[in-house]
Amino acid sequence: MGHIDHGKTTLLDFVRKSNVVSRESGGITQHIGAYEIVYNDRRMTFLDTPGHEVFSKMRSRGARVADVAILVVAADDGVKPQTLEALKAILDVHIPFVVAVNKMDKEAANPDKVKSELAEAGTLVEGWGGNVPVAYISAKTGSGVPDLLDLILLSVDLEELTGDPETQASGVVIESHLDARRGAVASLLIKNGTLRKGDFVVIRDAIAAVKILENDRGELKTEATFSSPVTVLGFSKVPAVGEEFYSYKDKKSAEAGMAVSQELRAKTTAPAVVAGRQEGMMILPLVLKTDVVGSREALEGELEKLAFMEIAPRLLKSDVGDIVDDDVKSVSSQKGGVVIGFKVKPSVSAKVLAERFGIEIKTFDVVYELVDWLKTELRRRVPPEVRRVEHGKLKILKVFKRMHDRYVFGGKVTAGFIRNEDKFDIVHGVELKGSGKIVNLQKNKNDAAEVKEGAECGISGDAAIEILEGDMMIAYAEEIVDRELTKPNA
Repeated sequence: MGHIDHGKTTLLDFVRKSNVVSRESGGITQHIGAYEIVYNDRRMTFLDTPGHEVFSKMRSRGARVADVAILVVAADDGVKPQTLEALKAILDVHIPFVVAVNKMDKEAANPDKVKSELAEAGTLVEGWGGNVPVAYISAKTGSGVPDLLDLILLSVDLEELTGDPETQASGVVIESHLDARRGAVASLLIKNGTLRKGDFVVIRDAIAAVKILENDRGELKTEATFSSPVTVLGFSKVPAVGEEFYSYKDKKSAEAGMAVSQELRAKTTAPAVVAGRQEGMMILPLVLKTDVVGSREALEGELEKLAFMEIAPRLLKSDVGDIVDDDVKSVSSQKGGVVIGFKVKPSVSAKVLAERFGIEIKTFDVVYELVDWLKTELRRRVPPEVRRVEHGKLKILKVFKRMHDRYVFGGKVTAGFIRNEDKFDIVHGVELKGSGKIVNLQKNKNDAAEVKEGAECGISGDAAIEILEGDMMIAYAEEIVDRELTKPNA
């Protein structure tokens, strides 16, 4: 990431031993490219993000996808506006990063000037009073590039990033388009698991059978695992860039997964639940626009009071005046972001832009209505709590039948009561053997909704464990309740 013409793609060219720059329009990267290399027997995937100011949203998306960022700054040009914008995008998503001071082969190279300007922006590199790693390189000659790659791998090792190749693949869409010959095409970055030819990929309401799987060089593959960029063809519609994808082994499972996703989306009004977290806390990204400075300062104070341990508002921008395009753009890269206006109105173009990006604009004329809406919105975005309510205990006296994971057994209720369709734990002594669920409850050979303490009953239940005479069954139900938000230091 970094300013235009500071050598990001040239650096990538050297690493890949390729020539991407010659294929870019005007020598400017106008999309996020993903490229995989092997260095010291370890796979690394690079995302090449645009540096021009026009592509700020794409740059932010690249930062959200990455595990480690490389901030490229030209030694002969120093820190520029897009350098600062890229730095902000990195800091906003709280990922580790390395500074690459490029063009050290130039006569005008002045690395101390770069470090000084970064310090003025609040970022201190190693050797300059800080702990941000820095490498001095020439993307043109390759000088210092191995040191940079070593620093990247060290940053990854310190983060202890892991993946599971045995699970189904999931990740994000980094590019998508409609090809006249190949149909709807998506470039995917696998964040976890393995994607195999024959799998089905679901991206929100788009689905594709993986018949052709290509790597970043256009080579056909039968499978690809986490951190790899791949291209998949034949989606039912062009997927949205930045969306998450999930893979399934068969079409039935994929369609079921897509149905569940659509059902969850239907239950929540836009924007979706915020996924971004900071130290375990959910974030509600906000842009605030008010009529006067006094209103803005007052509302900023109210926002500070609405910080909870589970979720808190995060003010991306606060200003005076009507809601305009830039306000929507400021929150467009933040999932679940909202633009709030107090005694102001959105422009027509801002409304159109918000609809296109799926950003919600809320306007108010009364302070407490705004604050009440925020309180409700914060509570709505925190997932409900699942509580276990214990009903009773039963001593198993006889196991009559077992068919795969279905048991038929009898016992006596020794405490509380047992209800039909209760979940249960099976305990032997103090050892928890496993769990199951009652599918039928009988008393005196008749179906029963409930059996109380002291009575005997028969149970048909599902449990993928071994149930034996003498075991104890603990029956319980699960209740879903709204979670109470906790104030800091409460």
